[in-house]
Amino acid sequence: MQAFFDDSTSKHDPKFFLVKGKMRESTEQPERARRWLAALRRLSINVSEPDAFDSAHLHAIHDADYLDFLQHGYQQWQELPDPSTEVIANVHPLRRRKNYPASIVGRAGWHMADTACPLGEHTWQAARASANVALSATQCVLSGKEPLAYALCRPPGHHAYADLAGGFCFLNNVAIAAQFARGTRERVAILDVDVHHGNGTQD
Repeated sequence: MQAFFDDSTSKHDPKFFLVKGKMRESTEQPERARRWLAALRRLSINVSEPDAFDSAHLHAIHDADYLDFLQHGYQQWQELPDPSTEVIANVHPLRRRKNYPASIVGRAGWHMADTACPLGEHTWQAARASANVALSATQCVLSGKEPLAYALCRPPGHHAYADLAGGFCFLNNVAIAAQFARGTRERVAILDVDVHHGNGTQD
């Protein structure tokens, strides 16, 4: 088995998380990936850096406005008077109206399902790297190089919708990888073992 990991994902280090109305430190920390990486190495599983993939694979799953928000939202937020260090939505415009917000404050609420996904300075870079990890593992198996591949993705992805971050997830790595696989395979199965499986990926 071949594993893939990109250490640049460690730059995504979210701080804000709201639990029952109380602010907590986010549980989605770089340490999680470091522990998995150490376990892979103890098992003598080879870990490689991912290839860089074209953004077309992201656009196959995610809306263009959402990808633009992930890429540029942090910088636009920092241009506000007295901004927080992370982008955290405090308003959520009604999507029924279909009028996309012009303000970064409105767009944050439009594209964030919860407070588990604060957008930091390096979040976009980490999310892109995480998607590349998933795509590299998929490509490894599709090419016949290995029968199994493990993608150590961080931030995770399966709760991300086409245009919403949620549940610690920004880019839906598994959906991106599955769509990539469908380029050469007629059918692809996704097994989601989370307690509340599917939200994000199924949508």
